[in-house]
Amino acid sequence: MAEPKVRRMKALFLMFAGAISLILLVLGLYNLVEFSDSVAFCGELCHDVMYPEYTTYQASSHSRVTCAECHVGSGADYLVRSKVTGIPLIFATITNSYERPIPTPVKNLRPARDTCEQCHRPERFAGDLVRVRTTFLADELNTEISNARILRVGGGQEGVASGIHWHVAAKVWFVSQDEKRQEIDWVGIEEDGQYSQQFVDPTMVGELTAEQISTERQLMDCIDCHNRATHVFFSPEKLVDAAMVEGSIDKELPFIKREITSILYPPNPSLEDAYTALESIRDFYQNNYPQIFNTKRDAIEKAIVEAKNVARLTTFPHMQVTWESYQDNAAHQTSPGCFRCHGKLVEKTPEGTGPTINVDCDLCHVELEQPIK
Repeated sequence: MAEPKVRRMKALFLMFAGAISLILLVLGLYNLVEFSDSVAFCGELCHDVMYPEYTTYQASSHSRVTCAECHVGSGADYLVRSKVTGIPLIFATITNSYERPIPTPVKNLRPARDTCEQCHRPERFAGDLVRVRTTFLADELNTEISNARILRVGGGQEGVASGIHWHVAAKVWFVSQDEKRQEIDWVGIEEDGQYSQQFVDPTMVGELTAEQISTERQLMDCIDCHNRATHVFFSPEKLVDAAMVEGSIDKELPFIKREITSILYPPNPSLEDAYTALESIRDFYQNNYPQIFNTKRDAIEKAIVEAKNVARLTTFPHMQVTWESYQDNAAHQTSPGCFRCHGKLVEKTPEGTGPTINVDCDLCHVELEQPIK
């Protein structure tokens, strides 16, 4: 009688131990998956690779949004996809075979409607917004120049939307055979299941077939313009301007913008070299402006600290990243941006081709004529 009882006890023990092991395994896997979606995993564990992106992310307006919320989103489907597509990246990191800088755009990125639009609502009509931009010349007085512009953000529901956000409120399809999407070959506006208008690169007329368009077309979304929504690599000039507006760099210090930007451009061989070079600002004022050096010593020290922060946001030699490495399609000062389509593509008509897409600047923004004092 004792032997069956012992066997039952063993069986119960094994079942109990198995259940505990299974629970621990599930919890362990859950914690592992959760950790792999964390900012610490993306930005710190892969420190060398992601250091530029992680650094600019921390200084961005999305710094409280986790990496996974934008790059993965909710749901098991994209969670599994992200883990599978991440395996080669982990291997590249371990073997030090990753590309420098990291290539963009991210392939197979989840549509912004599933990520960005969980917080942002382009269908909400925003109307016109006024933006003031202040810059400083690199002269002795750090001459301040402020200009205002009206941004026609617009937005609204499909069919009645207007302004810049019309592009995502409407159904706008495009074809780009350029890996970086800086060259747009075709655009089609869909209404009621068919194209109400089509535009094509004049050099591609007759080359793009309907079948090719059908298989290669992509629906335009937020990221096609806001492609640097978080990982923005600003130039030293822009960062110094922002710091002077904010007051963390005293604009009353003679030549302060010139001194900082001349040290940080071109980029230094290392961040340590940049930090060392910026210490010379102290000597500049001591030798050339002794009175200011004596009366504004705290402001000079504060400016050096902020200049080092600018260096931290612009010096990434290991990944070969500078403020010129990536195109920013939300504007068109340093990249084609809007002009990938506007002023380039011509309308397809039954007779052949028509006018180009309107390139009137006032479609998106209106510059106020008088600078703001």
